[in-house]
Amino acid sequence: MKPRRRRKFSVEEALHAGGRSRIDLLRHCVQSVTMEPLFVFLVDEYRQRPQHAAALALFDMFCAPGAPARLGAHAVLPPMNLVLVAGTRALRAQWSQMQAAEPPAAEVAVPRTVPMRGLFDSVARAATQDPDGAWARLTRYYDPALAPSDNLPGGRMSTTQRHFVENVWKPVVRPRLVSAGFWQLQTIE
Repeated sequence: MKPRRRRKFSVEEALHAGGRSRIDLLRHCVQSVTMEPLFVFLVDEYRQRPQHAAALALFDMFCAPGAPARLGAHAVLPPMNLVLVAGTRALRAQWSQMQAAEPPAAEVAVPRTVPMRGLFDSVARAATQDPDGAWARLTRYYDPALAPSDNLPGGRMSTTQRHFVENVWKPVVRPRLVSAGFWQLQTIE
């Protein structure tokens, strides 16, 4: 009798299912420095409640040149593609204005708008559709029956991965995302 082949893992199903499977997947993504599934999850959350702080946090943490958790979808990110820069420029001006202690003079005030729901859709789409990208690799090797760290090569984080978690994720990326309204990430280490 042939051994049964493991069904190809669906990142999308795990993200939408919620519960322990989603938490484990997100934890693995942080430990393995595989930011694309985490970003797609956050974009789905953002679409439900588009807010200035959330849009700016997504851009600054994942999309901006030099972002601490920059995605691998280079063709749709700055400097190759400036659509997000233009889309966030007005949001940043509005956010600064909203945070100011005094309202600006009427002649220099920036009109306040609601952030576009689909602002990050092209980036999320590119992250999920790259056949050689992190999303595709994750579908090939991730086993939801294992603990998040057991899915890492050798069952533990490398020095680079540990550095990312301890010096980038915990002190920089996670606090910024949580403060922007992505509270679900509080427990993701």
